[in-house]
Amino acid sequence: MKIKIEKMGINGEGIGKLDHKIVFVKGALKDEIVDVRIIEEHKNYKIAKLNKIIKRSKERVDVGCPYYEKCGACQIMQMNYEAQLAYKKAHLLETLNKYFSVDPKIVSDVIRNDEPLYYRNSLKLPVKMVDGKLISGLYQSDSNHFLPIKDCLIHAKNLEKVKKNVLNVLNKYHVPAYERKSKKGLRAIFLRELSDKYQLALISGKDNIDKTLIDDLLKIEGLEVIDQYIKTNDKHDFFSNELIHHTKKHYLTFIFDGLKLNISPRSFFQLNTKQALKLYQTVATMIPHGLDLIFEAYAGIGTISLMLKDHAKEIVGVEEIASAVNNANLNAKRNKITNVSFICDDAAHALKMYSKKRKIDLLIVDPPRSGLSDEMLINILRSKIKYLVYVSCNPATLAKNLAVLNDNYQVIKIVPLDMFSETSAVESITLLIRR
Repeated sequence: MKIKIEKMGINGEGIGKLDHKIVFVKGALKDEIVDVRIIEEHKNYKIAKLNKIIKRSKERVDVGCPYYEKCGACQIMQMNYEAQLAYKKAHLLETLNKYFSVDPKIVSDVIRNDEPLYYRNSLKLPVKMVDGKLISGLYQSDSNHFLPIKDCLIHAKNLEKVKKNVLNVLNKYHVPAYERKSKKGLRAIFLRELSDKYQLALISGKDNIDKTLIDDLLKIEGLEVIDQYIKTNDKHDFFSNELIHHTKKHYLTFIFDGLKLNISPRSFFQLNTKQALKLYQTVATMIPHGLDLIFEAYAGIGTISLMLKDHAKEIVGVEEIASAVNNANLNAKRNKITNVSFICDDAAHALKMYSKKRKIDLLIVDPPRSGLSDEMLINILRSKIKYLVYVSCNPATLAKNLAVLNDNYQVIKIVPLDMFSETSAVESITLLIRR
């Protein structure tokens, strides 16, 4: 059946109408006329599969990825880059306005990514046995079906090269995939590249890894850190608390905007290094100088706080992952930055305790996709903090949080940034000032 795509959805899908119901069509673009097949019927909407494009959008480009349709990770790869930027700004504005009124004039154009492909600096990939070999891949969108992926156009080229070398070594030693019954075998790999150096984490069952295998892995150029996380449960967390270090070096050292930083595999760092620099530099331009105390929640390895060292007499960062806090304090010491320190605590609890005894001039938050907790929002509203900078990777939770904060804070400026090109995700920085 034929329908016209009238708009784009929040996940990059085309939206049309059929029989007075909304129809979501993955892979279709606005203004296209497409032939579709309905695959799901719901009370208020339908989901359709794209069969054929009858009238093609001028924004459509040919996709060079053979896994695009089955993988589902790059929802807007079929859209040219300028259209991607326009879509992301429109998506951000539309989402914000669902919860409270936003003046479009305060929302900047999206800060572009100069390299829309081959930008991702880390990967987390499950592994399976295929034809007797250990293969990495992804689970297909909305399914448990494993999709072997040889090359990903989003991963940095050298990261992909090292991944293949790691798998070659693991197959040389006949490392099996995980089996629930025996609780042994490899479940997944984590690999990160920063400053042409690599750290590897093997997520496995109760396996003893031979030293000769580790020695062979360390022959891979640039690979410096190898950790093993023992995971025998089915919890959502990728890592586990049972950790074995297979190298004397427990963290990767890299240079970022002149700072010498250390990072452990479990510690967070933005997946796009070059865009991360633009992000943090933009945060710095939005923050006044001469402050007494800046408080950063969800501080990770401390990158933002360390970059802002000249903006305040004192900066305190809080992070709940202990390894990241250790990295952050070591990073401050290594760079001889004496006015920045980090504590290990829940963000909401730490803010509540700190704001009782100290006057905080500015709060920076960079929460996970779930956004700020109710407790964190309450503590911010009860505080007398003048400035708030909210770094977000999820427009929906950002919008909901800003609607709550709107009682006490005015949104001054919102700057979107394209951290994850080819996907529907939008990063943004919001500056608020207390009313």
